[in-house]
Amino acid sequence: MDIEKTLGSVEQELRRLTSQHEQEVAMHAVLPQRFAMNMATFERLMPDIHDYFKDYQPSRPFRFFCNENGEPNLLWLDEQVALYGQNPYGDARDQVRDVIDNAELNCIDFIAQWFIDGQIHIKYNNDISNLKNKSDLEGLRLSDALDCEIPLALMYGVGLGYQLGYLYEQCRVKHLFAFEPDVDMFYASLFCFDWHALLTYMEQESLSLHLFIGVDEQTLVSDMMEALHRKGAFWSASYFSFFHYHSEKIHRLIEKVEHEFYLLKTGWGFFDDNIYALAHSHHNLTSGTPFLLKKRANHYSDTPVFVVGNGPSLDGTIEFIRQHQHQAVIIACGTAVSALYKADIKPDIYVAVERTKSSADFLEILNAHDFLKDVTFLSVDVIHPECQRFFRQTGLALKPNEPMYSMLFDACHGELVHDLIEYPNPFVGNTGLNYAALLGFKRAYLFGIDNGFRDAHKHHSSLSLYYNDKKETKMVNETHDTFPARANFGGEVRINHLFGLSIHNMECVLRKSEMVCFNCSDGAYIDGARPTPVDTITLTGPAIDKSQLMQNLMKDNFAPFDLSRIDFDAALDSRFFSEMIEKCRADWRDVEPEYNAVLTVMQRHHDYLLYLLMSTNKRHFYRVLIGSINYFYANIISVMMAHLKAPADVLADKIKAALSILDAFFEDAQVIYADAFERHDATYFSGLDVFKHA
Repeated sequence: MDIEKTLGSVEQELRRLTSQHEQEVAMHAVLPQRFAMNMATFERLMPDIHDYFKDYQPSRPFRFFCNENGEPNLLWLDEQVALYGQNPYGDARDQVRDVIDNAELNCIDFIAQWFIDGQIHIKYNNDISNLKNKSDLEGLRLSDALDCEIPLALMYGVGLGYQLGYLYEQCRVKHLFAFEPDVDMFYASLFCFDWHALLTYMEQESLSLHLFIGVDEQTLVSDMMEALHRKGAFWSASYFSFFHYHSEKIHRLIEKVEHEFYLLKTGWGFFDDNIYALAHSHHNLTSGTPFLLKKRANHYSDTPVFVVGNGPSLDGTIEFIRQHQHQAVIIACGTAVSALYKADIKPDIYVAVERTKSSADFLEILNAHDFLKDVTFLSVDVIHPECQRFFRQTGLALKPNEPMYSMLFDACHGELVHDLIEYPNPFVGNTGLNYAALLGFKRAYLFGIDNGFRDAHKHHSSLSLYYNDKKETKMVNETHDTFPARANFGGEVRINHLFGLSIHNMECVLRKSEMVCFNCSDGAYIDGARPTPVDTITLTGPAIDKSQLMQNLMKDNFAPFDLSRIDFDAALDSRFFSEMIEKCRADWRDVEPEYNAVLTVMQRHHDYLLYLLMSTNKRHFYRVLIGSINYFYANIISVMMAHLKAPADVLADKIKAALSILDAFFEDAQVIYADAFERHDATYFSGLDVFKHA
């Protein structure tokens, strides 16, 4: 044995341990000071986080330690597992270097869409889309964009936070969504990472951070949607994502977010739609149509309700509905009424949600006037006024994210006696389920609410007007934008983004409701609705006096608006709208045709609209414009991303072209808004021809 070598090794280890001990003593002296400084910064910038963690007690025991390098690490005492290796800073630096080198930028590719003459949003958005090629957005890497502000990044796992410092040394992320499902882990980061320095830097540079801590998977998507819309939904036009550390929670979180991120890019609304909304809602209010009251009588807790959609699985349940039609209230959702008409099953309630004239034109094509005249029509305030003429009585509810609701809320100083319908979109089945819950029904059965399909050739009930008398389909179902989802009765169905949004919104309704819901549809699974084959249902009880029930339902739950306090023309305030638009146009005329300068103006405009929404009595201006602003600005970001590798003069020319198109939109919008209340949709949608008998 080499005694001298052994002694040398022992002495070296003793020196290392001594050094490590000294480093740990110093570390434990510094960590509380860092915690105090971080908490003071959170108290100023994110007070909710400060308040949550100021007296926090971890649920899982851990301790801080370090090697002789003095870099704080975390040891979970229950498993004796460290978070990082020998060099936590080095691990974080290497991870960020790998992200910079290999991460791809996910960009929205807006493609030109069909549009109706007179609608300016899609027309001008198409013109901007045509400024780029799809191929220019494919394979775009984060490393290609380091000279630019990255619109959005998603980081799964905060850990002790070290990677954040290295990330912002390499690139500027305009908006960072950071997810940390482990609350104890984030608490530990408050001692180790210099949050004070990062947050101070981000504040100075107008960069934003949104922390999702202790993530609730049930509300995650809703929380993300709310957070993104506060920043500006258009920032989702280009983003990258990465995860910091491995854990079961992290990987489950990644799967959830990446699978449902499309919901953040869906259903933003647009200007023309909002003008129709104002015109139709104004007519429905001033004509004395009854609206849903906040204070309602609930006499229907023992009455079953059938919510009937037009999905292909309706064919397999139509006989059950026929047999029990007198024992339940039947809500026909949209085109499902054509299937019920053919099956000679009269609904008690018909619901529609689409604001365009097509809603009324469909009922005219159905040509079932005697069949419909005794049915109650329930819808939303923005529905086309002509729909009412087909029914003996009508009740409407206010949609919360529409300009008219904001206008009424401000005019009445928030003292509204009428209620909202929160999740009526994107499909009429959502409206039907919403009304069932709002009217106090406690047992709902879903039929034909498929939200997807197993067979591309079976897209609606074969009894409906989508099929001819030989049950041959009149239309081809598009499947190229579909993806698999869990089916209600096992296996998978194909859904698209709108079906996914529909499912999400139905789940939101059921979470907030005391209603027990049975999903009898052979379509997509809906969390909160019990998968229930129709042959397992037993309905007992006498026939319902539906005439009396519907009479009481309308009398007890709906009443016209008291409009005595509302001056609609003053509330519309077209002069202010014009001044606001002219300010936006001036900003764009003065901007340098350069990537970061364009993003700065985009954020300024969004923040001003958000200010109108949050702090003034002019909130409806936000609602009128925000959808189109999101689409136009996202599209312009995509155009700029598509030309990141192009010479500076080429990028500048593309920006100028896009801004010229945007200016034309703003100019037209002023003219249209000035007489918004008169601009009812008067266009016949040729797509309705599929419903004509053949």
